[in-house]
Amino acid sequence: MATAAVTCLPQPASKIGIDGDALRKPLSGVGQYVFNLCKELDRLLPSASFFVYTRLAPENVALPSERWVVRQEPHSLARKIPSFAWLKTRGAALARRDNLDVFWAGRTIHPGKKVARRIVVTVHDLNHRLVPKTMEWATRLSHILWFDRDVRSADAIFTNSQGTSDRLQHWVGRSADLVIHPGVRPDFHPMDAGDREIAEQALAPRGIRPPYLLAVSTLEPRKNIGILVSAFVKLKEAGLLHDHQLVLVGAKGWQNKELAQKISDNAALGIVLPGYVPDELMPAVFALADVLVMPSLYEGFGMPVLEARAVGTPVIVSDIPELKEAADGQGRVVVPDLGGIENALKQMPVVSVEDRQRAYGEIFTWAKSAQRMVGMLLPA
Repeated sequence: MATAAVTCLPQPASKIGIDGDALRKPLSGVGQYVFNLCKELDRLLPSASFFVYTRLAPENVALPSERWVVRQEPHSLARKIPSFAWLKTRGAALARRDNLDVFWAGRTIHPGKKVARRIVVTVHDLNHRLVPKTMEWATRLSHILWFDRDVRSADAIFTNSQGTSDRLQHWVGRSADLVIHPGVRPDFHPMDAGDREIAEQALAPRGIRPPYLLAVSTLEPRKNIGILVSAFVKLKEAGLLHDHQLVLVGAKGWQNKELAQKISDNAALGIVLPGYVPDELMPAVFALADVLVMPSLYEGFGMPVLEARAVGTPVIVSDIPELKEAADGQGRVVVPDLGGIENALKQMPVVSVEDRQRAYGEIFTWAKSAQRMVGMLLPA
C-alpha cells in the first residue's frame, strides 16, 4: 500500500464527476466523509469543474458551493430505480455526456469505465461480506453484483482506514493505493466552562442535558445499540448511573423493531432520541457527554470516535481493528457484549474540564486528508 500521496500537480481545468446519492441530506457517516472531502476539493481545485449525478432533487443534495453542477435524473419514474442500479444505467448515460477526466465513486460502486478517463473508488467497509444480514436488501444485492468487479477495475482505490484496506486485500485481493482517514472539523475542540454553559442551553430544547452517555449511529443491527441500551437499563435498575441519560443520536435505520420497543419501554429511565441534530450542534453534543460508546459489531473506521477525541470526551469502543485504529490507543476497548459494555460503564472515567482541554492524541483533519487525496485523484 502506498504510504504517501502522489505529489504531481493536477491538471488545472479537470472535469470531475461525483456520485451524488452519497451526498443525500441528511448526511450519513459516509455522506459526511464524502461531503467534507468535496468541500476541501472545492477549495484545493479552484479551476476544476465538478458534476454531481443523482436521482435526487438538487435541494436534497449537500453541495460544497454553487459551482457544483447537478445532473439530475430528468424522468420522475426513473428516480424510483434503486440507487446503485440507477448509477450503473441512467447515471452512467448522463456522465458519458460530460467527457469527464475522473469519476470519484464515494460509495465504491461506479458507473463504468466508459464514463471517465480515470475511475477512483473509496471503500468504506465490507458489510456485504462480514455482516450482510444487517444491510437493506437493495444495497446488499448491489454489492453482491458489483462491488468486487468495480474495486478490481478501478484505476485507484482509497479506503477510510488501514483495517478496511487489510480486509479488502483478504476478500478481493486488492489493497488501498492510499488510506484517506476521515477528518474532524475545526469546530470540534475542547470547551471551557463558559462554552459548556452555552452548549447546555443550546441542547436543552432537544431534551439533552448532562450528565449523559452518548452513542452516535444509525439504529441498525450492525451498530449493536441494543446491547448498550440493555447495559444502561440494567445499571439504572441497580441504582447506578443515577441522573445519567443515554442519548442516541442518529437516523432511525432498519431492522430495529425490537430495539425501538426496548427504547420505548425504558424511556422513563432517561433514554433520549433527539432526532436530527444540526451539524453545528454536534460539537456540543460530543463535548458535554461523559463518554462516547461505540459497541459496533463491525465498522469501516468510526468517525464519531475521532470527533469525541477532538473535544476531549472519553471513548469506549468494540474490540475490532477499525475502531481501535480510530481510538489510536485512547479510551477503553471492550468485547461488545452485555458484560463487556456493563463493566466498562461501571468503570467509566470522570474527566475534568481542564483535562479535556489537554491534547487527546493527534487528530486527522479534512484539509490534510484532501491534500493527500488530490495527487492520486488527478495525477499529471
